[in-house]
Amino acid sequence: MTTRGRFPDLFSVCPKVERLKFAMPLLRTSVVEWGNSILSQAKTSRVSILVLVFYTNMLDNLLLTAVVPVIPEILIDLDKKSLEETIRQEHYFNYVNVTDKVMMISADVEQLSNVTSGNSIGLAKRLLMSFSAVDENSRVGWLLSSKALIQIIANPAAGMLCNRFGYSVLLFIGTSTLLLSSSIYIFAASMVPLLLARCIQGIGSAASTIAGMSLLADRYRDDKERSRAMGTAMGGSALGVVVGYPFGAFLYSYSSKYTPFVTIATFVALDMVLQIMIVRPTLNQKLPVLGTPLHRLLRDPYILVAAGAVMLTTTAMATLEPTVPLWIIDTMHAQKWELGLVFLPDSIGYFVGANFFGVIAKRIGRWICSLCSMLLIGLCLSLIPLANSVAELILPHFGLGLGLGITDASIMPLLALLVDTRHVAVYGSVYAIAQLAVCLAYGIGPSIAGQIVKLVGFSWLMWGIAIINIAFSPLCLLLRNPPLKDENKPILDCQDKMDKIDNYTETKAE
Repeated sequence: MTTRGRFPDLFSVCPKVERLKFAMPLLRTSVVEWGNSILSQAKTSRVSILVLVFYTNMLDNLLLTAVVPVIPEILIDLDKKSLEETIRQEHYFNYVNVTDKVMMISADVEQLSNVTSGNSIGLAKRLLMSFSAVDENSRVGWLLSSKALIQIIANPAAGMLCNRFGYSVLLFIGTSTLLLSSSIYIFAASMVPLLLARCIQGIGSAASTIAGMSLLADRYRDDKERSRAMGTAMGGSALGVVVGYPFGAFLYSYSSKYTPFVTIATFVALDMVLQIMIVRPTLNQKLPVLGTPLHRLLRDPYILVAAGAVMLTTTAMATLEPTVPLWIIDTMHAQKWELGLVFLPDSIGYFVGANFFGVIAKRIGRWICSLCSMLLIGLCLSLIPLANSVAELILPHFGLGLGLGITDASIMPLLALLVDTRHVAVYGSVYAIAQLAVCLAYGIGPSIAGQIVKLVGFSWLMWGIAIINIAFSPLCLLLRNPPLKDENKPILDCQDKMDKIDNYTETKAE
């Protein structure tokens, strides 16, 4: 007897199972149709595009900030290991090699006579850390600024490619480059691969950020809706920053330096899958109209003032990232986990400013918000050197992040509006200028901050940037009512260009 004859058919015994036999194909078809319907709606929905840009910005800034509290500790740990090895090999401590040069340290011979004792080794470490923390500013600054320096070169190219091939394909290329960067971080074991990963991220950030903001400016034509959408998208950047600093510090302290980058790489891969399903990036996407060249936009004084406000407010944060952790180590002897949490108030402040002040800035005046935020940043910068503990840094750091978030929420939609009313409504080049301003801040700021700290000290570095922000703030008055490019028929011309792109977008969606 066969197995089928030995055991009766389940479908013939149970009528409910028999009905289920015929219901399964219908259920499967319904699930497939439901999934296709959701996917079809996601492809044509502006909200899905906003979610993608939000998610991409979050991952970019998560990768950007997760390394900030880790890098100084890695370099200092290397110096500490070198010191301990020197002490073990020799029976005296009169010099130590720090950052490829010999630094002479005067020490009391009597205190260091018994080198084998733990007290002498601890004293030697403390002497070294005071010098090492200051000297590491240069290496940390150049490493952190390398991403922005590469991005300065990549931004104009990304803006041009956005205008030529469309925004979605550049968004996907940028996200793919972020995956490559996070993968290199996983296997980085020395300074060179860390530098390489940081530079590659600069290329990916240029493409993904410019393409993402341009895509939102293209899909959200109403100025109020655009302000809200861009504020939400920049909230993704803020969320990445909020999570990034403690994320990197915590996992470095209690797990491994590779763990955060494995996690980020996984999330970036998911982002690429979502982009393929929703926006379907292809190289044959071209915009129907030719955008205003970058060099013409750079001659627009109102765009320059807006970009200048973005650059100077970003410079405040750019100089804090490499110098504050080392200043805290040198003056407050903070723990590893505190180095990540010290930037948490900045991130929360930026999140509040970017998310909730986009529509508010449009209502009360973007120029007013920009002016006040620059004054707020100047005040907070002047208070930071006066702090004596990590707790006293919370309020000025929160105010600094809030001012930066308000500035971005005010300026980013304004740049799109300036292009709509004064130029051709194609946005790749203008957001390349905005990112160029950010990259100049992150490229020049950290690279010279360490040298300035050596020359005049950390306090005067903060006070100098505060003075520059306060002095520039009155120029925001120029953004109060920018004139239209063609006073005779601006509305018809702008509306005609918008209609062309709207028709193109609808055709592609169908």
